[in-house]
Amino acid sequence: MPIIENAIEPVPGLKRVFIEVDRFQLQKCRFRCKAKDGMDFAFALGSPLKNGNCVYKTATHCYELRQLREKVVRIELPGSSSKIAQLAWQIGNLHQPVDVRETFLLVADDPALRRILKKGGFKFKIITDTFTPPAHSAFASHQHVPGLEYQHSHIFGISHGAGA
Repeated sequence: MPIIENAIEPVPGLKRVFIEVDRFQLQKCRFRCKAKDGMDFAFALGSPLKNGNCVYKTATHCYELRQLREKVVRIELPGSSSKIAQLAWQIGNLHQPVDVRETFLLVADDPALRRILKKGGFKFKIITDTFTPPAHSAFASHQHVPGLEYQHSHIFGISHGAGA
């Protein structure tokens, strides 16, 4: 069984064999799976790979990761900035990852989100698509910057910030 440590450059002309993975597997550095032709692979990565990465080749084949499509909510961006802000607040309040496109958003299907969208009068539909929100770690985390802090608390009553 090949052990994959990183992506490789694809070779034009080789037949592609897909290794289908879901978005959760693509976020991992260690996992095992099987290609469409039955070949087993183990992944021991330094950092996660992406949909479409070539990971292994033979004289005749290139093995490529293909992310599975999933049921998502496609939300059309409303025309006004205040309505867009309300939409962003509602989705953020549910702690949902978002795949931002030019004129719409994709969010994993969730009954609570659908109820909120209906109640708010947002245009949406349920579709099947490749869902690729940025990794949570792609954004700055909750940080405390000297001079820019403000008083706030965390769970369990721990408070800190300016004057705390």
